[in-house]
Amino acid sequence: MAKKILFCTGEGIGNVIQTIPTIRTLKEVLGYEVDMWYAFGAFSIPHIIPYVDRWFMNVNIIKADPNEYEGLVSTFWTRNHIKALPQYKRLNEIIPLRMDRSEVDIYMDIARELGAPEEDLIWHGTCRYNKTDEKYDVVVSDGYNRQGSANWSIKHYPYYKEVITLLKEKSLDICSLGASGEHISGTVDRTGLNLLDSLGIIANSKLVLSNDSGLYHAANALGIKNLVIFTATSIEKNFDSRFHKFSTIIGRDDLDCRPCQAGRGWKNCKTWKCREIDPKIVVKKIEELL
Repeated sequence: MAKKILFCTGEGIGNVIQTIPTIRTLKEVLGYEVDMWYAFGAFSIPHIIPYVDRWFMNVNIIKADPNEYEGLVSTFWTRNHIKALPQYKRLNEIIPLRMDRSEVDIYMDIARELGAPEEDLIWHGTCRYNKTDEKYDVVVSDGYNRQGSANWSIKHYPYYKEVITLLKEKSLDICSLGASGEHISGTVDRTGLNLLDSLGIIANSKLVLSNDSGLYHAANALGIKNLVIFTATSIEKNFDSRFHKFSTIIGRDDLDCRPCQAGRGWKNCKTWKCREIDPKIVVKKIEELL
């Protein structure tokens, strides 16, 4: 009988996407069958990782039979949720996230702990999507959580409209993707789609323009070039060149105060200069990438 483990995680689209290298390594290097328990998140994320066999959402974990598994592994996100599963053997030490080490690399500690040699680690992998005939030159995503204490409005780049105006002069086909309400004026509105349909549009595009969002991570899984605008969040944590190898980053490296993701220092900032990036610089970089 094949070895089988339950992989437990949660939180946002980008956090889930960044587990792909680890899960692929568990499957293809260590020979595990992997089932996923997506325990929680602001959005309901469907079965988007092709290296996962069964995908349990939230409380649906009760449908899993503990006797099928050698045990479970967990990311930092579900360190408390797995307390509700005492019948499963714990197979990994849970490593806290840090601002000076990539999330992708921290997740890979799971594969390392289970015995994967460093030279055999797989640092890339794809995600599932729904095929579509829609094609755009540029897909724009102004994605971030806008709700409650988890509000990440600092990620928003305030000059998307100016960028779009300049790009439209070049006769490019441009659409917006993301949650309802994230449409950017001047683009075809394809916001509000389900995640797999949104990923299908990304897979057909030439370039994704995004802030530090879940769809930026997805573009890398799909092998699509992307230009990502980092404001206050940590590049060291949210980017790993081995996985995000299709990314080009723009950010205010001249500011000593950034990143301030740890402790969410932007909440006490009166200027948010990290968002002040000339739209012409963004457009020039897009032209180079296209």
